[in-house]
Amino acid sequence: MKQVDISVLITNFNHASFLPECLDAIFSQSVAPKEVILIDDASTDESIPFILEYQKRHPELTLIQNATNQGPANAMNTCITHATGKYIFLCAADDQVLPNSFELGAHYLDLYPEAGICCSIPTMFTNEKPYHFKRVSICHQKQATLIPSDSIKKQFLLTSLWIPTHASLYRRDLVVKYGCLNEGLKHLCDWYLNCKIALLHGIVYVPQSFGAFRVSTQSYSAKWNRLYLKKNMIYRCLFELLSQESASFQKIFSRSGVLGLISSDVFFHLLFQISLWKYIPSAFYRKTCNFFRKIIQSFDYKKKRMG
Repeated sequence: MKQVDISVLITNFNHASFLPECLDAIFSQSVAPKEVILIDDASTDESIPFILEYQKRHPELTLIQNATNQGPANAMNTCITHATGKYIFLCAADDQVLPNSFELGAHYLDLYPEAGICCSIPTMFTNEKPYHFKRVSICHQKQATLIPSDSIKKQFLLTSLWIPTHASLYRRDLVVKYGCLNEGLKHLCDWYLNCKIALLHGIVYVPQSFGAFRVSTQSYSAKWNRLYLKKNMIYRCLFELLSQESASFQKIFSRSGVLGLISSDVFFHLLFQISLWKYIPSAFYRKTCNFFRKIIQSFDYKKKRMG
């Protein structure tokens, strides 16, 4: 089988029941990745016995075991430091990689070497079987398109574009250059990395889906989204991180409105700090546009069902 220069990086914590689907999807791709690295973050279920048994059939699978739980960001950062591929695909053990993802992603990043991320259509599904995969529209383009750094700010602000980590392929050198995933940002760590790479290097958008995200009330992001006081701590970390960025990047970030991609309670944090008001206008505009887009989409969906 043809091999592509991709490191597939998987984090696992007590997801033994999901690992068979996750790994089978990776090893049944149209092309083989250079390596597959799975880090187990001190699971207490049957994850390790399953992985060791799976390695007998796929010895190319590398297992890293954490003695104590480090959290998903730190675990993924460990995987990134071990990766050797030109490109990396970040995957949680309860996600699924969809067919032809590696072949398409590597092709378009090879085709557009200036782009930092190859972004596809995000797909969601729940635990109920048979699985129903729901795609979420994020771009009106009907064919693979380069969105360069000098225009992506406008795309973030005026369209529904966002970058789904579970359905994107990254240039490893850029991920390392920008510090990988910041543990202090918790569930926003990949969002910030995505925004930074996209704003500075642009992306390739592909109107297919590379991966599916399992929606669960017990997921890492869902748990953090329920805790406002702890989210306030995350926001402090976020704006401290931004204060250390160059003035030019702060300007790009504020004008892109990407803060409008996260929970609305970030505005409460901004309101009480005058020095951060520069981030409000574009973020509020983006959030408002998204609100009305969802209403229109909901109306169109109901109209189609009735018609």
